[in-house]
Amino acid sequence: MNIFWTNKAKSDLEKLEDFLIENWGFDVLDDFYEILERKIYILETEKLIHQKYEDTDFHKLLITKHNTIIYQIVDNQINILNMINNFRNPDSNYETITEK
Repeated sequence: MNIFWTNKAKSDLEKLEDFLIENWGFDVLDDFYEILERKIYILETEKLIHQKYEDTDFHKLLITKHNTIIYQIVDNQINILNMINNFRNPDSNYETITEK
């Protein structure tokens, strides 16, 4: 399967990068990217479909205890829609994902 990052997901990732660098430094950022790359590889190569996100048609993949990717599968492509902070208000996360 092909992986496609939406602009929203890219923006979420950039904000997370800035936060990690500012608060924890480059080593933590490097560790995060190693985990992210492993999870994306599994998503791309394995025949796994993860749990649905709330009452949507989207799926969620836990990256770290702090971050989850929300994605959808369309044909032979995985569209990464958002990267959410798991400690953020759940209603706010839901609104971010379901807003058009």
